[in-house]
Amino acid sequence: MLVVRDGATVFRDAIDGYSVSTPHLLASGTKSFSGIAAALAVDDGLLSFDELVSDTITEWKSDPRKSKVTVRQLLSLASGLESLGSKIDNPRNARAAGITDRAEASVDAQLLADPGKRFIYGPSSFYVFGELMKRKLAAAKTGDADVVAYLVRKVFVPLGITPMFLRDEAGNANLPGGCRLSAEGWAVFGEMVRNHGTHGGTRIVGEATLAELMNPHGPNPAYGLTWWILRDGGADPEETLESEIAADRLEEKGGALRKRMAQVLRERARTKGAEPGERVGVMAAGMGKQRLYVLPDAGLTAVRFGPLAGGRSFEDREFLRLLLGD
Repeated sequence: MLVVRDGATVFRDAIDGYSVSTPHLLASGTKSFSGIAAALAVDDGLLSFDELVSDTITEWKSDPRKSKVTVRQLLSLASGLESLGSKIDNPRNARAAGITDRAEASVDAQLLADPGKRFIYGPSSFYVFGELMKRKLAAAKTGDADVVAYLVRKVFVPLGITPMFLRDEAGNANLPGGCRLSAEGWAVFGEMVRNHGTHGGTRIVGEATLAELMNPHGPNPAYGLTWWILRDGGADPEETLESEIAADRLEEKGGALRKRMAQVLRERARTKGAEPGERVGVMAAGMGKQRLYVLPDAGLTAVRFGPLAGGRSFEDREFLRLLLGD
């Protein structure tokens, strides 16, 4: 655990064998890097949040629903694209499904709902975004091989941090969950976000485009563009996510009764996510309760790591109460 207040480290601790400089898998905490990459691309004139994905992923042009998906919907997980989580989140499952190119499989995935109608959490949208950025960068002749190279040049080198991304057999970076970074490094990244896109007096990301990431844009009011939104007294964002995932699993099994039960679960998730409360900050979150909290009003950035298979007893609500006080 590492806590930074107004730019100074005020707390650090680690169990035996670890330190705040030890690289750790961020799991889905990785997803927030895609939002930053999108904001940079908007600043650089490479894309707009409201352009059609099919303008770049031209394979989608002939599909009546995919052709209408915007970049904003893709990054708010509201495109309607099936998750593919059970097939591509795990390398063993991907091999069993015969998938070596996760970007290709994600581009080929089906839409389960009309764009903008459903929040579907999973890796496919991030692999599609990675492919979109690869094509954008090639067309603009920036010299960046992919979105990770773009982030290295524009963000990671200026911040002095060295994230490491896992890749599939086709070379696609694991944007939804495959980055390793130390607590110190993640905190530096979080501090840049807390400081409205600046680091050491140098602007990294445009303030207005960065702010776009931190507001809800789709059917899940607790989710912005790749970032979770934290509200005082609100439900833990992952509580809403569990209801969504349970609903997806019910629908996959088929049947009218299961479909009705899935609708009830999704309504429960929307109700929890829409609970009123003052916004206290944003969060990047991964399996096992890997956490990056960015809390601007309190002047705080905090990182919490834990075992990937653990974390069930850890609650964002309780941690933030202890950190911020009642």
